[in-house]
Amino acid sequence: MTRQAHGNTALTVVQSTLGNFLGPFISPLLIIMYTSSGAWYTTVLPPTSAGEFSEIYRRVFMQLGLSIFLPMAVGQVIQNIFPKATKKVFVDRKLNKLSPLSLMIIIWQTFDSAFATGAFTSVKGDNMVFIVFISIAFFLSWGLICVMLSLLWLGKQDTIAVAYCVPAKTLAMGVPLSTVMYSGLSTLTKSKIQIPMIIFQGFQVAGGSLLTIAFRKWIRPDEERGHAKKAEQENNAARHG
Repeated sequence: MTRQAHGNTALTVVQSTLGNFLGPFISPLLIIMYTSSGAWYTTVLPPTSAGEFSEIYRRVFMQLGLSIFLPMAVGQVIQNIFPKATKKVFVDRKLNKLSPLSLMIIIWQTFDSAFATGAFTSVKGDNMVFIVFISIAFFLSWGLICVMLSLLWLGKQDTIAVAYCVPAKTLAMGVPLSTVMYSGLSTLTKSKIQIPMIIFQGFQVAGGSLLTIAFRKWIRPDEERGHAKKAEQENNAARHG
């Protein structure tokens, strides 16, 4: 969506790479911190001890290492050894479409599991309403805060990239984490844990798509000035040449 909104795609790629690398380190720590309080909403989770802490990280890195880190490392090696062949395969033959296709499969599998187990119907109606409104509030507040702060020291293209990076939460990382964080949970319980991610993903896609229209209008004057300046420089170079 950053590209569609005419933002800085390179910054988005860097942020996504760093997020995928740091997420498995930080996310389990935050989840354990919030769920070890003994509050009522943690009763469905197995108790976590000091020994369990290392076991959770072992499961997380075994799963994500094989599904994310290893393919990423192999891809970087192949790209640097065979740059021309990689460009031909992924750009010319459109094999880069595999990435959004894989994400769609993960989203479909998550929705399918939630409907098959009856996770949506097993959650109370008022809880579902709360999840919907808190998801909207999170998306809007995170987006507004990052845009306002970015405007203080970043250009428009970078600000657009930040606006899409900061609120973004991908199922490609969230679903594996929620699956391997705790062992022994039923399929229904796992699906119920994933419901907030499913709902937030929907608002993220819808809100991000609408924001592309606003961001394109916002950055269009700068792009037109840039094109005019470039054309003027080319004309001057042609006259002096």
